[in-house]
Amino acid sequence: MDFNKIAKQVLENIGGTENIENATHCITRLRLILHDKSAANMEELEQIDGVKGVLFNSGQLQIIFGTGTVEKVFKAFTKLTGVKEGSLEEVKSEGGKQQGKLQHFFRIFADIFIPIIPAFIGAAMVLGVQSLLTTAGLFGMEGALVDKSELLADFAKFLGIIATTFDYLPVLVMYSATKRFGGNPILGLIVGFVMIHPGLADRNEFVLGTVNPEYWNLFGLSIPAVAFQGGVFPAILTAWFLSKVQQIADKYSPQVLAYILVPTVTILLANLALFIIFGPLGNFIGNVLGGIIDFLYMKLGAFGAFAFAAALQPLVITGTQHAIQGIEANLIATTGVNYIQAIWSVSIVAQGGGCIGMYLLLKKKSKDREIAFSSFVPTLVGISEPAIFAVNLKYSIAPFVCSFIGAGFGGAFMQISNVKAVGQGLTVLPGLTIASPLTAYIIGNLIAFILPIIFIIIYNRFRPILPEEKRK
Repeated sequence: MDFNKIAKQVLENIGGTENIENATHCITRLRLILHDKSAANMEELEQIDGVKGVLFNSGQLQIIFGTGTVEKVFKAFTKLTGVKEGSLEEVKSEGGKQQGKLQHFFRIFADIFIPIIPAFIGAAMVLGVQSLLTTAGLFGMEGALVDKSELLADFAKFLGIIATTFDYLPVLVMYSATKRFGGNPILGLIVGFVMIHPGLADRNEFVLGTVNPEYWNLFGLSIPAVAFQGGVFPAILTAWFLSKVQQIADKYSPQVLAYILVPTVTILLANLALFIIFGPLGNFIGNVLGGIIDFLYMKLGAFGAFAFAAALQPLVITGTQHAIQGIEANLIATTGVNYIQAIWSVSIVAQGGGCIGMYLLLKKKSKDREIAFSSFVPTLVGISEPAIFAVNLKYSIAPFVCSFIGAGFGGAFMQISNVKAVGQGLTVLPGLTIASPLTAYIIGNLIAFILPIIFIIIYNRFRPILPEEKRK
């Protein structure tokens, strides 16, 4: 693959260097902000070698190349154009100016949680290894591996300590959110540590009524001295307030006293706001959102899980799925398990099934067929965007619909089988390390993968999905 040639062809079909306002890339996509969006020749861009899909999303021209390839294309592109690489945050900010308010709201969740995802994944993998060591009956043995060896038992305890992401979740969210809102992230860390201070009563025990905390009289209000374990939404709201307070304090503090006044005022007011306003409000928001998902999954049973699993990938298209990451993190921090992981897994692998269904329909030895298979591969490690945009929505909405219906059946099976995980961020094949019961997890994913293939083939017999020149 000639990456210099690819970069040149991209440049020729976006209106030249002078039309580029900003450029960066993510895991799978080249992301460009253009001065004039109409200058982008979408049809020609799609024909470039290695391109799996092209779309405008969140004000950005996004050209899907896939993992590994996009980094090499971007390197050649910046060398060719001389355009300085913008940060992903800068490109999102520019694109956000062209977003609606709802899209912008959910984009904030993405900006906060995407930097934390490596911590989720790392902790999940560590917990997965610990689970292998501590689960009884694995490999047909009596007891667990830790029962056979003191060395393994101590190593399992060590793993339990270092997988600390969810114990310190409010700290991570406060840091990332404060940075996102333009505040000093170190001050965000300070407030984050206050949220889990050992001198405060445990929130889970407080909710269950097993502990009677001390109460503070703050400005005539009786405030329980209770921590905010798993406090995702309290952290986000408080980080926003902290950033605003800091900006105002910076603006109005005398220069000679700013070094002292700004951090003092910011920490004091942010913590007061946390305990009096944003902590209770954030907990209420989290409880409402968690209650909706709990109602779907627990109260409506298999039917609710079907609807939940079917809806996830449509949410991915709109960018509104990111709030669910906060609910997952809160679930793990407060209960130790995550039933949403299995739903994510079937929703993603079903889009991979859609790719294989389209692969079987497409003309042999064609570029479209190659794209269909190469877009399927990332779904095995939890990446669905190439499958959605490069294949399942390219010629018709039918493959996408067949895929999320297949995901619904997989989700229903996961709910009936009570599949849960000990972490988040790992789905499909990597999810094997954290999901339980493992056999049910595998079957649920196979259901979600196979059904879209069957649905697509049946649908295509009655109403051809592809234009005639693309068919086998």
